[in-house]
Amino acid sequence: MMNCNNPFIIVNIDDNDMNLLLIETYLQEIDATFVNFTDPLAAVEYMQKNPFDMLLVDYEMPQMNGIEVTTAAKRIDSDAPIIMLTASEAEDSIQIQALMAGVNDFIKKPINKAILLNRVRNFIKLRRAIVRLNDQEKYLKVQVDKATANLHKTINELKDSYVTLEHKEHETLRVLSRTAEYKDEETSNHVKRVSGYAVLMAKRLNLDEAQQNILKFAAPLHDLGKVGTPDHILLKPGKLNDDEMKIMRQHAAIGADILQNSTSPYLQAGHIIAASHHEKYDGSGYPQGLAGEAIPLYGRIVAIADVFDALTSMRPYKKAWSFDEAIAFLKQNAGIHFDPILIDLFTADLHEIHAIHNQYQD
Repeated sequence: MMNCNNPFIIVNIDDNDMNLLLIETYLQEIDATFVNFTDPLAAVEYMQKNPFDMLLVDYEMPQMNGIEVTTAAKRIDSDAPIIMLTASEAEDSIQIQALMAGVNDFIKKPINKAILLNRVRNFIKLRRAIVRLNDQEKYLKVQVDKATANLHKTINELKDSYVTLEHKEHETLRVLSRTAEYKDEETSNHVKRVSGYAVLMAKRLNLDEAQQNILKFAAPLHDLGKVGTPDHILLKPGKLNDDEMKIMRQHAAIGADILQNSTSPYLQAGHIIAASHHEKYDGSGYPQGLAGEAIPLYGRIVAIADVFDALTSMRPYKKAWSFDEAIAFLKQNAGIHFDPILIDLFTADLHEIHAIHNQYQD
């Protein structure tokens, strides 16, 4: 698999030297390194030992035909796009065999330069997109492994420690809740304020101290999934376009995946919050389109705390709203975006809201 910072490598196989030269000439506008072979066996051996990003292969060759080369290449790198060059009279059955082997596209001879150039460009874009996605998954796995290691470390330390399990779990949760801060420096006090607002609403709902304590440590995990959001999107100073917004919205599902299947009540609550804090009361939210009380209570609470803090905080792309403007927005969206009962509780007395905001200044 390529690295986005490395040259794009195209393996070009044809038993005719002139065809190899013609293809490379047609593709001279492409920023790529060409590795040409007239011997398909030598080409397969090269791909087994060296990274490559795309394969251009002739069908009719001695020793190995293009389908056999394709089968070998797919075993080495299943994501690498393959274009097969075929004679115009090639039978449909050959193309079907090639598709089953893993060929992504066909170009008939004699080769049309414009067709070849544009199809190669399109596959380069696809290849780079796949690489970025794989890099993102690897980064996310590193973050998850770090968080898991912290949890295991905590458990091991408890064997020789007089510190209570609950205290150590809280310490680990604080570490985990700071994971997203490594990608977004504005997150630190945001999660503290969201936690404060969430606990305040829990008190006003008369939830018991255990649930208030769970919310205190679980609410900061609401945006943990942003560790899987590419920096150019997460840190973009302007408005996101539709494609970027689709990627940004994946953070809810990513966070839920990270926190699922835990025996800890705090991480169980974090899983629920990460998955549901962008759901809307009228069912127009994401990722599941839940509505009303089908949205978990913790998710409905954190949705209000998260939006209120986002509105009243300054960001590179917007000014901070006043408290009155933010409260008016919450009230206008009661029953649409937010649980109307919770909005009434949250907006009943702003004295404590102001205190939390002032305590954790950016």
